[in-house]
Amino acid sequence: MTVAAGTAGRRPDVRGTTGRSAFRMALLLLPIGVLGNVAYTLLATDRALLRSLSELPRGYLIGALALTLVPWLTGTLRLLIWTRFLEYAIPLRELFRMTLIVDIGAAASPTAIGGEAFKWGMLMRHGVRPGAAASIAIVPKLEDGMFFLVALPAAVVWTGAWRLPVVASSARLLGDNVLAVAAIACAVGLLSRGAVRLVLRGHAGARLRRRAFRLCARSRRRLQRAWSDGTRVFALIARRGKARLALTLSLTTLHWLARYGVVCMVALFLRVPFDPVLFWLLQWVVFTIMSFIPTPGAAGGAEIAFTAVYATLLPAGVIGIATAAWRLSTFYVPVALAALVFTLTARRPDLRTGAP
Repeated sequence: MTVAAGTAGRRPDVRGTTGRSAFRMALLLLPIGVLGNVAYTLLATDRALLRSLSELPRGYLIGALALTLVPWLTGTLRLLIWTRFLEYAIPLRELFRMTLIVDIGAAASPTAIGGEAFKWGMLMRHGVRPGAAASIAIVPKLEDGMFFLVALPAAVVWTGAWRLPVVASSARLLGDNVLAVAAIACAVGLLSRGAVRLVLRGHAGARLRRRAFRLCARSRRRLQRAWSDGTRVFALIARRGKARLALTLSLTTLHWLARYGVVCMVALFLRVPFDPVLFWLLQWVVFTIMSFIPTPGAAGGAEIAFTAVYATLLPAGVIGIATAAWRLSTFYVPVALAALVFTLTARRPDLRTGAP
């Protein structure tokens, strides 16, 4: 029996609300971010460089955007491989839209949360059982972890990055943030546990106690079903999915080489010397710092992190435009395109029947 067996055959409605909300969100948030980056560029960039922008090779900016869009392809193919492996016949267009929603969701949530919850919701709307949907959303994270477990040490050894002051200071910053986040998480967990115990013991009233018991019972049943589905998925991958895992790891490698390679295209655009392996490695440092920034899409903090990491490696007067070009290429333009494409590819209802 497959994981998909027993799934209800109803066709979910995934057309309207999410796409419209995503597009409205992009219209609201993205222009603000673009204006902020333009202002920062004007303030932090050498005036002579600004006057000579028209003479710079703009083809590299197109290359940067092309690299940014590669994860749309690899993400869709990774989803296709695992949904077909679990015998869920979700249309390719919808898998592509699930990949887009991850980028769109990143604009509305902190980087540490990202858009995976949106993808998980869309999978369930297409009839995927909750545990299987969670597993399909988690597997790419495990693939990413396996890739970085090999790629990061190799890049550190290749570049001797441990000798760089920016790497040492970034490591200290990350260590401090990890401890702070862990302490906050423990405090929130303990407070939540205490509040639940007080409610279940009736200290908040008998009516609220009955509701809390019903909610806990429903949550426990759902978690048990999700855990059962998830363990079946990973057991199935362990038995029959090794070849597919090798293929998705290849796509994962392409994904991260392209995503973190954008900064190299920016350096080529600005005609500044750079070490491609070191610049790629420092992208991991920047994005890791961004995961601790609580603003949607790490707005504001992403630019600060990039400036702090690359300021000593780029010529004076260049960091402003480098930051803006990097942020526009890796976030604002892709998210705007994702919101537009997500909306345009929504399934239209049949006007005669109202069916999708």
